[in-house]
Amino acid sequence: MRNNFIQLLIFLCIAWYANAQCLTAQYSYSKHILKDSTRIVSQNTFLNIEENYSTFFSESPYLADSIMTSDEKLGKKNDFKALPADLLGCYIRKKLSSKEVIYYSDEFDEHEYKYIEEPKFIWKISKESKEILGFKVYLATTQYAGRNYEAYFTSEIPIQEEPYKFFGLPGLILEIYDEKKDHHFLAIGISKEKKISIDDRISKRKYIETSKSKFLEMRKSHIEAPMKRIFKLMNSTQIYEKRDANGNMVDMRKLLNETQKKMIEEYKKGNRIEL
Repeated sequence: MRNNFIQLLIFLCIAWYANAQCLTAQYSYSKHILKDSTRIVSQNTFLNIEENYSTFFSESPYLADSIMTSDEKLGKKNDFKALPADLLGCYIRKKLSSKEVIYYSDEFDEHEYKYIEEPKFIWKISKESKEILGFKVYLATTQYAGRNYEAYFTSEIPIQEEPYKFFGLPGLILEIYDEKKDHHFLAIGISKEKKISIDDRISKRKYIETSKSKFLEMRKSHIEAPMKRIFKLMNSTQIYEKRDANGNMVDMRKLLNETQKKMIEEYKKGNRIEL
């Protein structure tokens, strides 16, 4: 009798999710902030699954927009340094019919870019299982962008959608991490209601269309000279000195060179999800 009741619950659960046009999975995303570092940082991320597409993003830009809007209403000056950092640095949108992945960058100051990718995931599914959020999940492994991944998916939610760029398993991934656990996504909640959205942010921004290879080249150039635009602006105005708050004259070239050197070192130590 008890087994029949459990089977009925599973059937109703599957039917409920299968017929859902809108589903939101909330994940805790944790990462080692730097390469070969033991320091872990984390934040909430969301996978909004709708009828024709899904969107994956961090809550950080949503919170930043809310804080800035609130400050403006109160007449306060925006403190950009106090805004929450986006650990992802991007938004991911997938077309559910074609599994086409659209990457929207959120890491540059002057221009943002988007590119289309069609990654091929080869999954190996094992019989190893456990429970997450009350769902039975099975282990599957794959490789992507220089990392080996372990993922736990549940066929009780028969939606072939996953966090970040991943897809292709016969069910929703509730946990996925690389073998070093440098990057770790763990589901902490599932709802039929959309909790938050960044659709407006994506639609209002003007993204420069490019290819993934060209985007990576631009990122490399930016990492090698992150203050290039500022130097160009300084040279155009030919203003190389400026007084500080104490009235002392500051050599702007020296200051910018020191700042750029620090930024380059930080970029080199950064722990990107794609190697």
